[in-house]
Amino acid sequence: MDVILSKDGVDALDCDLLVTGIFQDERPIKGTSGWIDWRLNGRLSRLVMDKRLTGDWKETTLIPSSGRITPRMILLLGLGRTKEYSTIRLRELFAHVLETIKNLRTSSICLSLPFGGEKYGVDPGKLTEVFLEGIADGLDRWKHTFDEDWIKTLRLFFAGGENHVSEILLGVQAAESLLRDRLTIRVLIPSEEPGPA
Repeated sequence: MDVILSKDGVDALDCDLLVTGIFQDERPIKGTSGWIDWRLNGRLSRLVMDKRLTGDWKETTLIPSSGRITPRMILLLGLGRTKEYSTIRLRELFAHVLETIKNLRTSSICLSLPFGGEKYGVDPGKLTEVFLEGIADGLDRWKHTFDEDWIKTLRLFFAGGENHVSEILLGVQAAESLLRDRLTIRVLIPSEEPGPA
């Protein structure tokens, strides 16, 4: 599995599926989901108003990006209430996410979930570590139903912006050391070298 850390925004990442979240009690929609809502001309807000998208815990909604961003599909995860959002709950959610993306047979995924600050209280490095541990847990749980070639060729993009690349890298390194016997991870990080003019 390749883990790719990116300074680019989620709209520019060359992946099949963007995984992001929506809270049950945060309106208007904020973060990556709020930005996607803007790019989709308020489509998510309309789904919320029509009560077809609630943000309830583990709610899973798949929508096409319709060419408005680079990822072809968007997987919206219900994150429940903001005060209950934590790394412990995320670990439970990530096994569910793995099963969903396995069923979609997608090979490149970008993860962009809320982190940081007092409001969310989730460290970007810990979120990354827990996501990778959740994948390993899911693989252990459903070992007989997973295609090993799919896992080996899976590409995971972590989009945290330029300010969080080092924190996310620490989370990947922590997961690598914990999962060494369970999951092979190759890490690709953005170059510090400026590109050709």
